[in-house]
Amino acid sequence: MELKNTFAIRFVGMMTNIGFCIGCFSLYAISLWIMGAAIWGLIRETSFTNFAINQLLDEVALIVFGIAVMDVVKYLMTEEVLKSESERDTHQTSRSLTKFVIIIATALSLEGLVLTIEVVKTDLRLVIYPAVLFFIATIFIIGLGVYVRVRRND
Repeated sequence: MELKNTFAIRFVGMMTNIGFCIGCFSLYAISLWIMGAAIWGLIRETSFTNFAINQLLDEVALIVFGIAVMDVVKYLMTEEVLKSESERDTHQTSRSLTKFVIIIATALSLEGLVLTIEVVKTDLRLVIYPAVLFFIATIFIIGLGVYVRVRRND
């Protein structure tokens, strides 16, 4: 009975790793596509049309989002696929999580900035939506600060 359980555990682990790899490669391709489209947009907007700062901020937000997706891929591959259970270090995992949350908070803040600029130009009554986004980014950062503080005390 013990042999079957060991085989089943190894088989499930292998299938999970295959699923992680497929998901990671898909996410990586999507992030490259997003960043490529953003860079093409920058080239197109600065070369062929009148340059507008709104469009530049949109492209920057897309590039930051693409980098955030790549960071997720890196985390999943290194922590879930490449490292064995015995190699997983809680300190390194904590650092990876902290970097990931910082990238997400940066992306949220950038999106809030872009939305604020767009809303101010169109309809000032809609300014609540970017404000909520900034509030969420602030909560993210406060939560990260609490997490880091608690981890340091451990």
